[in-house]
Amino acid sequence: MKLNKILIALGLAGAFAGVAHAATPAEKTVTKSITLTAQINDAIFVSKPDGSTWYGTEELEPADYRQLTFSKTLPIRIFSKTAGINVKLSQPLKMSNGHLEMTNAQVILTHAAGDQVLAYDKPNKITQVVQGNGGFDEIHNLEISVDSPQQTNGQPTNGSYSGNLVMLFEPAP
Repeated sequence: MKLNKILIALGLAGAFAGVAHAATPAEKTVTKSITLTAQINDAIFVSKPDGSTWYGTEELEPADYRQLTFSKTLPIRIFSKTAGINVKLSQPLKMSNGHLEMTNAQVILTHAAGDQVLAYDKPNKITQVVQGNGGFDEIHNLEISVDSPQQTNGQPTNGSYSGNLVMLFEPAP
């Protein structure tokens, strides 16, 4: 009987010790979350020419030492099931340093039928002509340009300017 009580006591002690080690104090835990998205669209796909990635941050380059005009040409690949696609800016391209804003922002999409100036909320129909991979697969160039802001009231134009280029690509009806 004595041995039976000792074994029960040892079993209970082991169970309590296991529960104590399993519980982690709240002040020692950190919860992190990451929002992940994936988009599958068999009608249209837009990427860098490598076919798998997209641009992050790109630096516009000055035309010369005076730094009055900045530009950048980015090649993009557009795959679509149909020849016709619509492209537009989802918001105006604005580059600002928090006080001043670059002027005359322009985005041009080059393609076989000619160049199209992309505008905010005004779809431009692009007709792709190169067939491949079960649809139309072409490399285009995005030509982005902006002018430096004008100096006003002696306020310097120096600084880092940034903005977002947001475009919408969709199959044309």
